Amino acid sequence: MRQLSYKTKLRLWSMLHPIRTAKAWYFDKYVSGTEKFYKLIDTNPKKAIGIKWNRYYRKKFPWNNPRTLNEKVTWMEVMTDTSKWTEYTDKYEVRKHIESLGLKDILTECYGVWDRVEDIDFDQLPDKFVLKCTHDCGSTVIVRDKSKMNKKEVLDFLGKCVSKRYGYESCEPHYTLIKPRLMAESLIEMDNTSDFSSATTVDHKIRCIDGKAQYDMVCYDRSLESGSGGSKTVYDLYDIHTWQPMRQYLADPGVAYKNVPRPENLERMIEIAEKIAQGYPQVRVDLYNVKGKIYFGEMTFYAFSGMNNHFTKEFQRMIGDSIQLPKPSKTF
Repeated sequence: MRQLSYKTKLRLWSMLHPIRTAKAWYFDKYVSGTEKFYKLIDTNPKKAIGIKWNRYYRKKFPWNNPRTLNEKVTWMEVMTDTSKWTEYTDKYEVRKHIESLGLKDILTECYGVWDRVEDIDFDQLPDKFVLKCTHDCGSTVIVRDKSKMNKKEVLDFLGKCVSKRYGYESCEPHYTLIKPRLMAESLIEMDNTSDFSSATTVDHKIRCIDGKAQYDMVCYDRSLESGSGGSKTVYDLYDIHTWQPMRQYLADPGVAYKNVPRPENLERMIEIAEKIAQGYPQVRVDLYNVKGKIYFGEMTFYAFSGMNNHFTKEFQRMIGDSIQLPKPSKTF
């Protein structure tokens, strides 16, 4: 059988997959996940992110004139000093920052931090707790009953996660510099007392621009096994001040949204988020609010790797217009 030429393969691929260009196919097959590309993220993140951007959006990244939310957070990831992004994205190190702000009361209890899974002393942990890596996303393990925990399965999973440098596959340079570790913390119990029915605790993702809270992307019905969400995760949108739904700006109108009750202490949540966000052009502050008790989740500077497709183009531009970019501190 005659072998097809490379050009013929590209042409056939484009015909069979009209939405995905030949460049996208080439990126997925020969670029993404390779050591060469990972090295490029370290040596020339501007070029690496530009390649990835071209693959997903089929156009060049507008380095000279970023306008949308996605474009501006991506520009800052490359063109500014992100050392604080690295420090505060570390799930253990950020606790020191939150405590320095006088907000120790919103932190969960930390039971320990370790470099290796072999160092975890399960005998010293309570009956229920959360285990996670400090350097990545999606490695959270929720243990509701230690006596029923499959220890080998948990250790195997976390062992793979902690042995892997995060940020290369997602092309997030500030993540690659975080030291991989493991930590255990207290479990935030679900609020089953409210009329709002959700499978898990509601996650309030409050976007702050120049230290001022703008909106709350409310997350619920996440997978119980992982903190990274999943196919069933619902991303809702509310005006943080009026608590009116802003679903006209969500890109997936087919979702069956629930009416999330306005938190009784919403003003305190806004106050906390804005205190944490001071000094940054933009940052997303994730908080939990359970039975009136506020807990800190994380600080997110580069949400969805700068490719947040939950919002409409109009909303992307609207939020982007409100972000004032700092002067670049890097040149390429």
